[in-house]
Amino acid sequence: MMRGTLAQLGNTFDSLHETSERVAGLGPVVDSATQIQALRRQMRAQDKRQEARIGDVKHLVRDVLKDQIAEHMRVQIAEQIKEELASQVRAQVAAQLAERLPTSLEQQTEESKRQLAEVRCSLVNSEARRANAVLRANNIEEPLAHVLRSKDGLASDLFPKDLKALFAYDGVAAKKLVEDYGLPVSDQREKNLNRFMSHIGIPFHLIPVPVQDSANALGVTLG
Repeated sequence: MMRGTLAQLGNTFDSLHETSERVAGLGPVVDSATQIQALRRQMRAQDKRQEARIGDVKHLVRDVLKDQIAEHMRVQIAEQIKEELASQVRAQVAAQLAERLPTSLEQQTEESKRQLAEVRCSLVNSEARRANAVLRANNIEEPLAHVLRSKDGLASDLFPKDLKALFAYDGVAAKKLVEDYGLPVSDQREKNLNRFMSHIGIPFHLIPVPVQDSANALGVTLG
């Protein structure tokens, strides 16, 4: 279409050139009023034809530009559609992978770390309970091996240094101790102490005995 437009432009310019040459060729021959009037009519007619041709060329150029703009927009819209489809495909693939692989690599790593920490805690506690199992009622001042809390793998600040220190805990301290280790809590001090002793591997327990000088007091013996 552009080639045809250029051809029409060339024809228009050739026609203008031929008219100019004819006017120039008349020269001094055009000397009468009749000839001048005829020439004017001829020039006006030629002007109208030229204006019509120029109008046709303008319309043609405008149509060509319109087609070119439409083609450019078509290509641009096609590219946008292609990008949008690619984006949707990526999103769908990611969603499907998330359904099939619900845990990400980072989550798997964290889970592995947690499991390793649990295994380490179990090993440490197993060794600590084995060490505490050799203690007897006659060596309550021997240091206790620390048993770690299962909730975080750390030793509690309430952990006693030895059995003598443990037996000095009152009811409130004994309750806090078993709570810190996630053990069942009792309202009785001796039950809480025995539960903790069993948890850390002590092979004996406390037995409440009545105290003779007080009807409300209890003594404790090891058994």
